[in-house]
Amino acid sequence: MDMQPLVATLDAAELPVLGATLVSMIQLKRDEERVSGREISRMVLRDPLMALRVLRFAQARKTERQPTEITTIEHAVMMHGVTRFFREFAAMPSLEQTFAQDPVALRGALAVISRAQHAATYARAIAGQRADLESDEVTIGALLHDLAELLLWCHQPQAEAQIDYLLTHARGLRSASAQKVVLGFTHEDLQLALASAWKLPQMLQLLMDGHHATRPRVRNVLVGVAIARHSARGWHDPALPDDFKATRELLGLTDDQTWRLIRQAALQAANDWKIYGVRPAAAWLPALPGQVPVESGGPHRVDVQVFRSTLQRIGELPTDTEPAAAAALAMYGLQVGLGLRRVLYAEVNAKTQVVQPRFCFADGDDGAPWYQLAFRLGDADLLSRLMNKMQGAWIGGDNYARLAKLLDPGQRSRIGGGEFLAFSLFSGSEPRGFILADRGASNLPIPETLYAPFKALCLALAQRLGVPRPVA
Repeated sequence: MDMQPLVATLDAAELPVLGATLVSMIQLKRDEERVSGREISRMVLRDPLMALRVLRFAQARKTERQPTEITTIEHAVMMHGVTRFFREFAAMPSLEQTFAQDPVALRGALAVISRAQHAATYARAIAGQRADLESDEVTIGALLHDLAELLLWCHQPQAEAQIDYLLTHARGLRSASAQKVVLGFTHEDLQLALASAWKLPQMLQLLMDGHHATRPRVRNVLVGVAIARHSARGWHDPALPDDFKATRELLGLTDDQTWRLIRQAALQAANDWKIYGVRPAAAWLPALPGQVPVESGGPHRVDVQVFRSTLQRIGELPTDTEPAAAAALAMYGLQVGLGLRRVLYAEVNAKTQVVQPRFCFADGDDGAPWYQLAFRLGDADLLSRLMNKMQGAWIGGDNYARLAKLLDPGQRSRIGGGEFLAFSLFSGSEPRGFILADRGASNLPIPETLYAPFKALCLALAQRLGVPRPVA
């Protein structure tokens, strides 16, 4: 995907706003003579799309008599007046109505908006603890930080859904890697390009730029955004302890004080959850140890279009693509494109000569046994034999009884009793990884016709893993 034409498209696109924002506008306008800029600001700061509209309006009307940039909503209203504010924003499309026929786009956009509101609330709480005199700037920086992702849900929902799918199923895969393998660039790249095209105030552009993370106010924004992202589906994300540590170090608080600050902000953010229709992070309080359960009901049918587009995309990946990201994309193609319910990707540890699971795409707890499926190169079992060279196998139909008996007892227990597909990945003469796939713990049979496309996608991944990465 080419980023520059996309920037031009998004720059020119009409921005819808939340339906709740339109309702609040009508209510405030009834008392127009007495409403204050602070009241309008509170309404706007619940909706990143509306906040962007107001800031772009203010920037477009800068004059020589107004040499300083407007970096807050309240300042924008004060400069242009309440009456003009209501006149300029009298007619706006509703996000919910605009995407009423596209539930994927609407659901994704609302999730990002909810997360942005949480990020803004965390950032404001941290800024208040730091006694930041311009905390509204920090709040807006956090609120707008993920605007690129929000707009992509509106204009490229299938791509964003694929990124979300990879990050949900591929443990440890970095967000930036998933974005780059699907889009060809990261959300941050697009965000900074859009901020420049929109001519947003330099201060706000700085606050949204992770390249300036050493600055306390930028770090304030980034920590708020990180907490919101990592707690969006519960308080079990392994990155949250690092977020709490960053907050503690930024503020000089104790562990208990840090948690109380974040907990209070989460509860505050939850007050507006009905506006977005997205379960707030506070719904999972108190924080408990464990893993976030993955919703069941994954793919189970062949989608030829998804398979073909994944196969093509793998062949077009740039040489600097992270191997794990390329593998995750291939796993997506096998699960969503070929309807394989469990797909395991394992990597060879060059020192120990052990093949170790990296991630498994599976429904609910179905993948738990497969994460224990480590085996050693050179052994006599079926999986180790497959790693003697690059090759694949369909362990099903008439082949099943003959090949399955070559599994050792531990492998048989972890794989289960159903048919499966396997493929060993090589780079030249060096073993690199291993792919295992089946149709879930229900032991559904695998048609032999699935083996050829399975093998084609595995070969494409092997070819990509064998491309030398450029030296940094």
